[in-house]
Amino acid sequence: MKELKLFFGYETCIRSLPLLLESFANLFPLACRERHASMMKNRRKPQVTCLCTLVLFFHAAALTSRTPAQGVTGIIKGTVSATAGDASVRPELVPGARLTLVNRDRPDTPFKTVTDETGNFAFLDLPAATYTLTAEANGLPNATREIRLTTGATLVVEIILTASVTESVTIKGEEGLLSAGQTTTSNTVRAEKLEDLPLRADNYQSALPLTPGVLRGLDGADHIKGTRAGQNAYTLNGADITDPVNGNLAFDIPLEAAANVHVEDNPYSAEFGRTTGGSSNLETKTGGEKFKFGASRVIPTFHRIIGGKIDSFRPRLTFSGPVIRKRLNFVQSFEYRFSRTYVPSQVAPRDNSTAEAFNSFTQLDLNLNKGNTLKFVAALFPEKKRYVGLNTFNSQETTANTKQRGELVSVSEQAIFHDESFLSSLFAYKTFGFDVFGQGLKPLTLAPDKNTGSYFADRRRSTQRLQWQEQYFAHPLTLAGQHSVKAGGEFDYTTMSSVFNFRSILIRRQDQTLSQRIDFAGPTSLNRPLGEIGAFVQDRWTVNKNLTVDAGLRLDRNSISGHGDVSPRVSVLFRPFKDDHTIVRAGAGLFYDRSPLQSRYFELGNLNDDDELLDDTGLAINSHSRFPGRVVTTYGLNGSTIIDGPRAFMNVIRTPLQDARSTRWSVQVDRSLAKHLTLRLGYLRRATKNEPIIFPKLSNTGGGLLVLKSRGQSNYHEFQALALYDSQRFHNWNISYVWSRAQGSLNTADNFLGDFPAFVIRSNQYGPLPFDIPHRFLAYGELKAPSEITIMPSLEIRSGFPFSVVDERLDFVGARNRSRFPGFLSLDATVLKGFKVPFLDKKARAGVIIFNITNHFNPRDVQNNTGSPHFGQFYNSLGTSVRGKFELDF
Repeated sequence: MKELKLFFGYETCIRSLPLLLESFANLFPLACRERHASMMKNRRKPQVTCLCTLVLFFHAAALTSRTPAQGVTGIIKGTVSATAGDASVRPELVPGARLTLVNRDRPDTPFKTVTDETGNFAFLDLPAATYTLTAEANGLPNATREIRLTTGATLVVEIILTASVTESVTIKGEEGLLSAGQTTTSNTVRAEKLEDLPLRADNYQSALPLTPGVLRGLDGADHIKGTRAGQNAYTLNGADITDPVNGNLAFDIPLEAAANVHVEDNPYSAEFGRTTGGSSNLETKTGGEKFKFGASRVIPTFHRIIGGKIDSFRPRLTFSGPVIRKRLNFVQSFEYRFSRTYVPSQVAPRDNSTAEAFNSFTQLDLNLNKGNTLKFVAALFPEKKRYVGLNTFNSQETTANTKQRGELVSVSEQAIFHDESFLSSLFAYKTFGFDVFGQGLKPLTLAPDKNTGSYFADRRRSTQRLQWQEQYFAHPLTLAGQHSVKAGGEFDYTTMSSVFNFRSILIRRQDQTLSQRIDFAGPTSLNRPLGEIGAFVQDRWTVNKNLTVDAGLRLDRNSISGHGDVSPRVSVLFRPFKDDHTIVRAGAGLFYDRSPLQSRYFELGNLNDDDELLDDTGLAINSHSRFPGRVVTTYGLNGSTIIDGPRAFMNVIRTPLQDARSTRWSVQVDRSLAKHLTLRLGYLRRATKNEPIIFPKLSNTGGGLLVLKSRGQSNYHEFQALALYDSQRFHNWNISYVWSRAQGSLNTADNFLGDFPAFVIRSNQYGPLPFDIPHRFLAYGELKAPSEITIMPSLEIRSGFPFSVVDERLDFVGARNRSRFPGFLSLDATVLKGFKVPFLDKKARAGVIIFNITNHFNPRDVQNNTGSPHFGQFYNSLGTSVRGKFELDF
């Protein structure tokens, strides 16, 4: 009679534009009344509510949603097709089929929709619950299926109506870049794909570079749409997991605890705040009703395959199941991670750096009653690294060690009201500490061919952040189409304390004569607070089946800039033809960046001119409680005659310090060439101003200033072409080509105030950014062979990163970042074989991961100093390597 196929996965919800400000103002009293009624009805049952939170939110109107609502709402979407029952005949898609979705606990408020011309349907912004989905079509029997939707999940349902009486259910994870029915596109990568793809890092952060337009730089940082790493948002089930000091990602969990990673590279929804780049959200798994135990990577990888040093050992253990059946479930995952990275241009045995980490993740999911659910998360992620920055020119003695400490605790609640509107609340507390220290106390000596001494920038810092978030999702409204209105906000308060102890830097020429000496005041320390508040309102307006408009408005404010940032945004989905095989998406918006705490390392100063020579006698700065100041002495050719200095530079902020402001617009066309094949063409333009940059200035009193200003700018252009294929037989394949150009101010504050500051500070220039890659081709997918053999190849071909040329004093020669590394090419593959362990009767998989199969020369170091006889040579390429893999599932 009918066939129903369910494909389970995860994906963020669609965000939507305020219909009317008056209706927005009425949402919160309604939420208070509904939640009160829910409490009275279930007063004998234990429940956690956020009524007081909501009242405070309504009266204060001072909340923000810096982090997205990913992990808050779910989606149920799919297709309806029909067949006469002949298995050899391909089912035909059914337009106009009627679908009804009913929350089992709220049967009086069903959701209804009809399929479009290609048989597609979607229910968006749904709370987590158990639903009954019914499909109806003229002349065909109905199909009904009960579906359990978890928080943040996307269920893709393929309904096939037939004349037979059989019924089947097929389940697979929803993933990929299609984002059907949504005004913006994103990339959802399942954890299972991350575990199998040939990725060197073997963690969930590896999902980001799988998205076109996202690059991983030579320093390991990810850059979304031509932005610096600190200009993006990173969340875990909606909780902020960025480092408050620099805005970078500061979190990790075992892969087995992750459900998917959702990368929003064009975050036009107003709920995305404090980012001029993109957003990444990690969704975690929920424990089921059966106890499960899994173990993976329990066999170490040796340097010589069967002997030698251990290069990698990453055992992971995961437990999950019910504590109280149908009420309380848990997930507990542990991971120990050890990895060793080699530098071929160094001499063994001092040719490697190591990283060691332990990750623990705990999650409890509690169904309080029919309308309330609670999620508790606790995570630990300490890590230590030895010989950070080891390369051709830095031996182990000149590198730094790092020590990281991190904890996260969050509690989130979802309350569903009688009209199917719902409120999501989140409280999170995160601590993060990061220490950098050298191998000794010697001054750092920089020479053209080899650096000696000890790393110069020791620091100890720690932060604590409290986050409170509320988001309300109204029941859909009907007015000239359908409106899905939502609003929300967040309050964050962060404190930071830091201690700095910088040692001297000696810059020597090729003949070892002294060219320049840089000394630092210290040790110094500082403490800084940061408060952030704001709010957003958003509406998804479905005008008709061919046109959908998403628009919204947000307001942000922080205690560093003290400025209210207003960000209007809009995105559109349009189907120009009746066959629905072509989808046009466009968007435009205003974005403001976060204000990281490192921008308050410097002191506020009243500077009213831009002259290179200025009078600094009126600036009184306490040098013992601030960021270390530099004292620069320059020597003549003989290495002993002082030709300038000692010149003491004070660190000053030119006020007002503004938040970086970015305007962005994009257009994209998707064309479905076949049922499983879609082509995409897209163009993006982004312009950013008010970026924090540092200008060195000389004073007429023999000193100088390092001035932090909001004068930086950057520009990004991108054209992308994608081919997306997805079928049960050949699985998911992504092939993309991206042309891009990323240019901007090069003296950005993160280069000098970050955990690994630049050795010298020269004049600012505008040019290609360090992660500018004009051409990039990326292809990856999955092949299923007989005998449970899985092959997952990956091919990346791209331009080399840019670099600057310097002389013996480390002054730039010519324009910066005008030279490039050679082109990069890496063909990698994972080969796995599934089998049963006889004495345990359990499933297992074993195989190998092969990197750089062609042994292509991909250098990571370059001799860019004109004083070296080896100027222009490239070094430090990782050749072909093999890593073992073993997984056991109980």
